[in-house]
Amino acid sequence: MQIQIPDYIQVLIDLLNQNHYSAYIVGGAIRNALLGLPIHDYDLTTDATPDEMLQVFSTHRVFKTGIQHGTITVLSKGQPVEITTFRSENVYEDHRHPSGVSFSKCIEEDCKRRDFTINALCYNNHEGLIDFFGGIDDLQHKIIRCIGNASERIDEDALRILRALRFAGRLSFTIEEKTATTIHKQKDLLHYISEERIHTEWIGILETNSLTSILVEYSDIIQVFIPELTKDIIQHSLTAIHQSPLDANIRMAILLKDISNAKGILERLKYSGSEQAIILSCIQNSEYKLSSKIELKQFLSTLKIPFDTYHQYRSAIDTGYQKETIHAYHQEIHNMHEPYQLKDLAIDGNVVKELGYQGKEIASILQKSLNTVIENPENNTVEYLTNMIKRTL
Repeated sequence: MQIQIPDYIQVLIDLLNQNHYSAYIVGGAIRNALLGLPIHDYDLTTDATPDEMLQVFSTHRVFKTGIQHGTITVLSKGQPVEITTFRSENVYEDHRHPSGVSFSKCIEEDCKRRDFTINALCYNNHEGLIDFFGGIDDLQHKIIRCIGNASERIDEDALRILRALRFAGRLSFTIEEKTATTIHKQKDLLHYISEERIHTEWIGILETNSLTSILVEYSDIIQVFIPELTKDIIQHSLTAIHQSPLDANIRMAILLKDISNAKGILERLKYSGSEQAIILSCIQNSEYKLSSKIELKQFLSTLKIPFDTYHQYRSAIDTGYQKETIHAYHQEIHNMHEPYQLKDLAIDGNVVKELGYQGKEIASILQKSLNTVIENPENNTVEYLTNMIKRTL
């Protein structure tokens, strides 16, 4: 089988070969090529040491991104490409990082240290597809399987537990029995993983097509880092999750909707301020009454997140939510440029100040003016609003 290699990758392989080094595309690019999925980046591996690679690519722009671990980044035709020396890793001391890295001249030795069989496939045009551990067969049977002894692979790097869930969900694959048994048994090793790394993998899991099955089959693993997600809460959320878009924030809002310390959970998992704002705003407005265009404009005047996000969340959780009607109202408001924010008013604070108001009174008058034009957009004129304000003096 021949895999199409982009020119900017092939020139790097050719340059290594011309200097008597072997080079292969490895990992996700090969997996995705065989599955017919988009390829976002290409990683190369070679028997050239970092110092030898620096000599080979002396005419290229090179970033020594992880040179102590054998990785450099080469800019090829404007594209950054990571190239790593074949490695074998020493004993893992913290269930995440090896105590040291040794460079190797053997591609099989390098592949042996990887996580799953489907991620250990190698390819170049000269040797074709190389598969030491049955990755092609596992791709055909839609299986996630650890390389070698599953218990050893998970003990080496506990983050592989969440990576297994993410790949299974993203590809709609099944986790092989021994690998599944191991990740259940060794789930508490996740306590050794930083919240930042857990957060990154969890986002990937939330955005998978098979999230509902993962939540059911691997709830005990998720409860290691979100113990508040009981089986009852998960079960109650499944229908809404199934109806939701592949959006991590919307799905997290669904899962946390009935949990009182949602903010505490988000902070513990190192969610950013912007992520928290979206999730918490969705939860806090879960039952906001929206049955008319005026109510929608009143809601929009206070909403701090994109309405489309809230609309998708509400559509997923609320069977009584009139999503088509609300969507039509929203379109009409924007098409007709109907005012619903203070910045939409025909007057501003300076006009109110000139009419004799000061301090907090100005904000109060502007809000009353906004309420007026929300109900009657045609009244959003300087003349009408100034006369209205004068009548209140």
